[in-house]
Amino acid sequence: MARSALTGSRIRERRGLAGMKQADLARAVGVSASYLNLIEHNRRPIGDALLKRVAEVLGVAAQTLTEGAEAALLDTLRDAAAEAGGSAELDRAEEFVGRFPGWAALLAARHGRVALLERTVAALSDRMAHDPFLSASLHEVLSALTGVRSAAAILAETEDLEPEWQARFQANLGADADRLARAAEALVAYLDGPAADEQTLASPREEVEAWFAARGYHLAKVEAGGAAAGARLVAEAF
Repeated sequence: MARSALTGSRIRERRGLAGMKQADLARAVGVSASYLNLIEHNRRPIGDALLKRVAEVLGVAAQTLTEGAEAALLDTLRDAAAEAGGSAELDRAEEFVGRFPGWAALLAARHGRVALLERTVAALSDRMAHDPFLSASLHEVLSALTGVRSAAAILAETEDLEPEWQARFQANLGADADRLARAAEALVAYLDGPAADEQTLASPREEVEAWFAARGYHLAKVEAGGAAAGARLVAEAF
């Protein structure tokens, strides 16, 4: 029967859920409490016969003690280590999960969060690359913001600025502030608009995939007329 480094931890967990003391379980399966303690702390392997006796006393299947819910957590940690390209001790991953389950879960959650943020950034970058209006709107916001900061810095940091120049920079500041407000409002309205999701389908591949998805990936003309008919149908659609 396959064994993992966490079998002892699962035995200890199940024993605790059953409200059984370590000494009582050891007595029931015919081993010393000290030996069972080593097993529960993953410091000694457990044989098939003893594992079956422990499972019977705890009222669970032996497989429950050899295959726990940590599999997904271990896979996530291994993926994180592989993506980081570091020198993580992959052969001791199960030991780490068994000894520090809270830290292991935290690291796995952080890895998932980073992966989600990376996908979000990639999606936004792709959208900016294929959406001229979005790109232009962001450029307008940043340009207006730069103007506001420049004019405000000059007015705040120049002590002996002539009144005429003060008036000019204040006028520029007001104009750029209005420009920034309009650009921001337009950008927010565009992103929150009902057509925002449709605008993300800007790349040819996305348009083709959306076209096929809208038809349930079922094209009667293609099935009836073969590849040539399919090519003509796609050409007519795009």
